[in-house]
Amino acid sequence: MAIAAAFWAMGIAGAFRQFEEVKITSIYADPSGYYNGTRLQADGNYFNGTAFTIYIVLKNSGTATATIDGIFLNSRPYDSAYQNVTESNLINQTLAAGQTLTPRGIITLPVDATRTWTAGSAVEVEIQTVAGNRYSYTVVLP
Repeated sequence: MAIAAAFWAMGIAGAFRQFEEVKITSIYADPSGYYNGTRLQADGNYFNGTAFTIYIVLKNSGTATATIDGIFLNSRPYDSAYQNVTESNLINQTLAAGQTLTPRGIITLPVDATRTWTAGSAVEVEIQTVAGNRYSYTVVLP
C-alpha cells in the first residue's frame, strides 16, 4: 500500500511541475503599405488602405501545452478596442512543449483618420493563454 501511495504522490507532484512558458522569440514591424483586408468594418465594407504589419514568432519553452486565446495591444483587446485590426495564425493556436509557432503570427494595424497607429509609435503586444498567463513585448512601428 505504501508503494501505491508513493506512486500516487509522484503523479500529483509531476502534474504540478508542468508549466507553460510562451516566449516571443522574434517580433518586428514592417512599414505601412497598402493592405487589402478581409475583415468587414461595422458599416459592412472591407478595409482597404494603408496598414502596418507586425510579425511574431512564439515558442513554448515550458513543459505543458499552451493555447493562445487573446491578443492585447497596449493592454486593450485587439478585436474590440481598435477598428479593423486583424490577426492571423495566433488566436486558438496550440503550442506543445518545445514547439515554435509555424507559420509566424501576423497582426495588421490599419492607418486611419484617428491616427492610432503612426510611424515611431510603440505598440505593446500581449499574448494571453487559456491558463491566464500573459506574455508581452513592445515593438516600435517603423
